[in-house]
Amino acid sequence: MRTLILMLLLAAFTSIVQVGHGYPKATDRADRWQLRLDTGDLRFYREADTGVGYWTLVYEVTNETKENHRWIPQFDLVTDKGEIIPDGVGVPRSVQLAILAIYGDPLMLTQSDASGPLLQGEENAIRSVAIWKAGREDVREIQVFAGGVSGDTAEITHPISGEKTKLHRVLQFSWSVNGEIDDIIMKPLPRRPVDGGVSIRTPLSKEGVKRKWIFR
Repeated sequence: MRTLILMLLLAAFTSIVQVGHGYPKATDRADRWQLRLDTGDLRFYREADTGVGYWTLVYEVTNETKENHRWIPQFDLVTDKGEIIPDGVGVPRSVQLAILAIYGDPLMLTQSDASGPLLQGEENAIRSVAIWKAGREDVREIQVFAGGVSGDTAEITHPISGEKTKLHRVLQFSWSVNGEIDDIIMKPLPRRPVDGGVSIRTPLSKEGVKRKWIFR
């Protein structure tokens, strides 16, 4: 028993040292809880009346844990032009309804209605669509960071200021934008491998990892 306790203390100490002296790396295995997030293809939509463009991503989140959780969607879209766009900002409800009508799924919730209790089991999964108001339309690479799907956090300390920052375990996805934007309206964009991924659950045989867990 004493040997077991010493081994557990050593493992805990090692984890603290790794987080404190370097950027923490996430893996497929959750230390706390983890929801299942399935996503569709990233697409571009343009509102006919205003000409404003939007990025859309259909998703379904399922609670396979042993307790109920609250789902609060947190999707950030990052472009190769340096833009960081939170989902839902500047997206009118009329646009949400128009996009839902295109997909034609009676079980799909609008972006603004997706938050709420997420009960256990596939029958209680929440299906919705993340929508971002597009900025620059000359982008060629897009990444999406999905938060709220894991309870894991990590703390890092700035090596100079000593300031501590809490990071959250999120999922990262990546897509390519090929061709003129108006030629690909509501067409699925091709996936890009996520560089430096550690995930081994959903690999692409010749293209690399298509999603990975990171701390952000």
